[in-house]
Amino acid sequence: MVILSLTVLMFVFTLVNLLFLRPLTEPVPAPPTAVCIPLRNEERNVSKLVTSLKAALTDECHVYLYEDRSEDGTYQALVQAIAGDSRFTIFHGVPLPEGWAGKVHACHQLATRTTEPYILFLDADVTIDPTFIGRLHGTLVREDAVFLSGFPRFPTPTWLGKLLIPMQHVLIAQHLPLFWRKVRHPAFAAANGMNVLVERASYDDVGGHASIHDSLIDDIDLCRAFKRRKKITSLVNVSPYITCDMYATNEEVWNGFSKNVFKGMNEAVGIALYFFLYYGTQLSAFVVCLVRLDWISFLACLSVLLARLAIDVKSGGRHFWLHPFSLIAYLSLLSSAVIRKWRRKPISWKGRTYH
Repeated sequence: MVILSLTVLMFVFTLVNLLFLRPLTEPVPAPPTAVCIPLRNEERNVSKLVTSLKAALTDECHVYLYEDRSEDGTYQALVQAIAGDSRFTIFHGVPLPEGWAGKVHACHQLATRTTEPYILFLDADVTIDPTFIGRLHGTLVREDAVFLSGFPRFPTPTWLGKLLIPMQHVLIAQHLPLFWRKVRHPAFAAANGMNVLVERASYDDVGGHASIHDSLIDDIDLCRAFKRRKKITSLVNVSPYITCDMYATNEEVWNGFSKNVFKGMNEAVGIALYFFLYYGTQLSAFVVCLVRLDWISFLACLSVLLARLAIDVKSGGRHFWLHPFSLIAYLSLLSSAVIRKWRRKPISWKGRTYH
């Protein structure tokens, strides 16, 4: 009965919370915007990225690409895909300074080399709808914000990706009170670095990426920097208009999430324990259902699955029925990250090592 009560409460909170995940507005004419994209070892994503950007750019937008000393054919792929289009500029990367995280330094370089009054940071593995930039600007005005972000739709070609990647939407829907998304306190920071639109004046005022130079969770930490300066940030539903092909292999999925799953909790053991208990409760519902199937255990499982279904409907997901296995994978990932931190073992990502 306790597990049923808890899972029903989780279900109700999820449904109510999703009501406050607002959609993007209709597109508006975009003001001058620097579309800034860091790239390191992104050869496989360049063609579809540039193709989608060409269809989305307006006269007021320019794309700046920071080729961060890739070890594959990223630069050659960029030159071929851009094909002389004057709306694109490629910056050659400089050596990574001591004490900087790779992506943060790349974003800092892009911001300091551009002048437009708005900056849209995108990851290299996204593709965007032709109306996406205009919709972001319309939504920024509606939200009365200077920082806007959201979680894309995620194709999941690998089995581990199907389990772990959609959990990003689950974590937001079940743990961030979206009705307080604009509260100006760092505790309510939520963002996704795959797409972040900022007003440059506010970005400069908070210190930009230089203020978070060693961060491995740059999106959350940049959002926290805005909130510390009492700037309004917002998180909205962008998934119908942007797709992100995050990871191509199971190894990339595991390593990619390993480097930030515990970091996103400020490496606080108490917060990690909360997540263990929360998702352990959900997993317990399925275990009890397997051991002793009755109406109480069935309704507990149904509450968990319906909550996940509601999240998938909102985010464009399709694998809610895999949620029990997602729970096992997520709890295993979090355990591994906590143990790795305790043992002070580094993690490698795109040819660079982080602690």
